[in-house]
Amino acid sequence: MKYDIAVAVPTYNRAEYLEEALEAILGQTYPATEIIVVDDGSTDHTPDILARYGKRITAIRITNSGCTVARKTAVDASSSPWLAFCDSDDIWLPHHLERRVTLLEKYPAVDFSFANGQFFGPTAVDSCIYDYAPAGWWENLGVANADQCLLLDQGFYVPLLRFNPAWPSTVLLSRALYDKVGGIDPRYAYMVAEDGDIMRKAVLHGTTLCDFAVTVRQRRHAGNTSGSELKSRLGKYQILQNHIQLAIAPEHWHTDIDNAIAETLNDALTMAYYAEDKPLMRDIVSKLGLRRLSGKNRLRCLASMLPPTFLNFYRQIKP
Repeated sequence: MKYDIAVAVPTYNRAEYLEEALEAILGQTYPATEIIVVDDGSTDHTPDILARYGKRITAIRITNSGCTVARKTAVDASSSPWLAFCDSDDIWLPHHLERRVTLLEKYPAVDFSFANGQFFGPTAVDSCIYDYAPAGWWENLGVANADQCLLLDQGFYVPLLRFNPAWPSTVLLSRALYDKVGGIDPRYAYMVAEDGDIMRKAVLHGTTLCDFAVTVRQRRHAGNTSGSELKSRLGKYQILQNHIQLAIAPEHWHTDIDNAIAETLNDALTMAYYAEDKPLMRDIVSKLGLRRLSGKNRLRCLASMLPPTFLNFYRQIKP
């Protein structure tokens, strides 16, 4: 069986990395049917690079609207029944799509799959995406089968609240599932960690395959928006809040979501404290409430009201 795959590539001022990403997509051992690149209003020489590829890709330029809208535009411009994503600063290993298709052939019920990725680049440490899961997280999911993968049902949504291993450049999902969950939500256009919304929705409505093989290289550099841990936490909070308020997630998981929101906002408050961003600290406390602050964050809030000399001393003795 042939799997026709459209690759959606959003890009914004990534001219120095874009060509390497596109060559990796074009060099796949299992070729993509469509490659749609959406230039989100770049001000560098991205258009010149895209022009070199001629009819091998479909290039679309839009007014700067954020990565979410650019990715959605690419999907909307495609027609293949399967969708893959690749950020323009990441690199697929040559067998990435072949590995995705091989697993689909073996597990035909799967309509959402993702793989591991190896970090590289000037700000990277020698690690993979999956390495950053909380202690015991993988063990609680189960043991990978002989194909180095796990088949997961809708219950995967709950552990996904704490840690999201499904990064866009590793993902393949069916268009039918994409349409079923409402596609990419443009309300998260400029938000860091926006991809966490559709990944969680896909798990709620699809059959998920988690692949332990590394098939993608994830570039880390100063320009990565996902490098902002504080913004990532705030984005995650907004997504999870909407999953309750808009009844996206079943009501029986709302308590789990609420607990994840508290953990996420406590993490964000700690980061805002060390960034000395008092207005943001106040905003986070207003969302979380004093009663749900961790013990250390209560002390941090008190310390932030003290004179700077005492505050500097406190930071030295309370990491």
